[in-house]
Amino acid sequence: MTDTPSFPEAPDSALPPLLVRPPWAAGDGARPQAPAEPVVLKVKASKEPTTVRWAPGMREEWLNPEDELFGGKALPDDTDWAALAETFASGAALEEDPAETYRAFIALAMQAPTEYGKRLFADERYWDVVTRFDKAYHGDFKKYVAWRGHAYSSHLLYRGVAARHELDAYPFLLHGAKNRSLFHGIEPFLDAKVAQVMVKHFGEWRNGDRVRTWCELHGVDAARVTVPAALRKPGPTRRRAEELLRFVAQEHGHEAIVEAARSYGDEAAAAISALTTDPLDLYPDPLPDVPAELDPGQLPQVLLRGREHALPASATRHFITLLAIAAVDNTYPGIEPVVEALDPGSLADFAYALYVADRYTKSWASPAAGYAIVRFGDDRAADLMGPIAKRWDNWDTWNRGGTEVLSLFTRLGTPTALRHLDILAEKAADQKRLRRFAKSALERVAKERGYTTEQLADRLVPPLGLDADGTMTLDYGRRSFVVGFDEHLKPFVTDEAGKGRKTLPKPGVKDDPELAPAAYKRFAELKKGARAVASEQIKRLEQAMIGGRSWTPDEFRTIFAEHPLLRHVVRRLVWAADATAFRVAEDGTCADVHDNAFVLPEDARVTIPHPLRFDLAPWG
Repeated sequence: MTDTPSFPEAPDSALPPLLVRPPWAAGDGARPQAPAEPVVLKVKASKEPTTVRWAPGMREEWLNPEDELFGGKALPDDTDWAALAETFASGAALEEDPAETYRAFIALAMQAPTEYGKRLFADERYWDVVTRFDKAYHGDFKKYVAWRGHAYSSHLLYRGVAARHELDAYPFLLHGAKNRSLFHGIEPFLDAKVAQVMVKHFGEWRNGDRVRTWCELHGVDAARVTVPAALRKPGPTRRRAEELLRFVAQEHGHEAIVEAARSYGDEAAAAISALTTDPLDLYPDPLPDVPAELDPGQLPQVLLRGREHALPASATRHFITLLAIAAVDNTYPGIEPVVEALDPGSLADFAYALYVADRYTKSWASPAAGYAIVRFGDDRAADLMGPIAKRWDNWDTWNRGGTEVLSLFTRLGTPTALRHLDILAEKAADQKRLRRFAKSALERVAKERGYTTEQLADRLVPPLGLDADGTMTLDYGRRSFVVGFDEHLKPFVTDEAGKGRKTLPKPGVKDDPELAPAAYKRFAELKKGARAVASEQIKRLEQAMIGGRSWTPDEFRTIFAEHPLLRHVVRRLVWAADATAFRVAEDGTCADVHDNAFVLPEDARVTIPHPLRFDLAPWG
């Protein structure tokens, strides 16, 4: 057990219900037993006529997109629409340039009187007009660039066609929906054929949102026309149909989809009734691995918000399982309400301890420990994981998924976390993956903050715990010492009277037995950290000089002159404000080569002058 103070255990009534009786645990809360064999029924698809339903404002939005031409080019108002329509009816349009045919098609569909569009959509020869255009122009880059507005606006056309022509355009839209790239405008329509298309696309990254829109628009009616697919033989189609029914059930309830199935008979209703629709019951089966060493009795308590009560051991065990589930299924809905009920600081401590206790060998961490430290870890976790990840080789990051840990650093976004990310980008042992991925992650963070990676790195130099004046007070109990660095970054020590000492003394018998050893250790860490920072920053400053980097006066002050450690390096260098060289004195003021006070102009650019481009002889 840990040495942290013990908090009273919360009663079941105060706990998130999922941690009291989770569906994966044995007993009354266990997952309902599925039939030994799935029920398969040969249910004929509904023959009800196609209907159209619009959400408020949806049709108007589709009729009036930002691109008023629907990807085409408006024809003159005096266009002879009958003659243009005849080129399509006669088949002459099929012989023209595919782009010209496409433009004329858009005009007939969206600009001409609606009767011309009605005839156009009844002609199967033109249902693939968009596909023919894409095939013809993808092979000719110059043509494609010239007409790419057409290619990238097909979704506007299909939606506009649906809104303007409704059922007259249905055959054209249904044909397009069978193509992943043209799955547009079909959402308002409902029948068995549309249901087949929706089931096919359910869960896809490209079109899944449109299927969800269809489900939300038609609700229980969408479930009703999907039932036959959910009762067919097991396979991908049935699985997607079941997922679609579950999605509808989340909004309308389990009984609603059972009643929808009853239109196919009581046997169909009974089969759908057995379908598990509670999203909390849809956890991975089998459950992800939870190593035995992740024992609640050996881990810190997880506290509820308010920090007055802790999870009992049984609830903590369920929480670890929940973390493992969330790791392999990030859509599992049970995790968020539980996390919301728990104390963030407690979660950070728990995540740290969970990873330290973990002995998993199949991956960089067990599912629960990996998920916890990436999601809940704080700067302490970043300090733990940074050096570990730095040592990983290509096998660790490729075969054991080690690149996942980068999400910890980017999520935190603190100077500490980003310093570790910067180190991984430059020095990770795995140069092929981890170093490259870390660099990309750092570039994204820098871009989000409006910096280049070099500008971001400027702001990540650690102060090492030094005060604003570049010193640190070390407490030995009955006595204390002030430590700092000179311009050569050599450490100095003074006692309480300000008298210099050669080095920090070792703790004596009269010193505080806890404070003194900790202070002595802190000084050793400070010296080590200062050496590392100095080595790295001197290299960066050399590169800045060679590359001609510059800073605003405000950046120069905050990044360099006022930095607790870099201020010492700054005083050793000659700087330039545009064409004027200057140095920084010990009191932080600036002086020119004659030691006269120099005030940095606010519109100047500060650089490190290169000897080949600047006369530095007067500076000696």
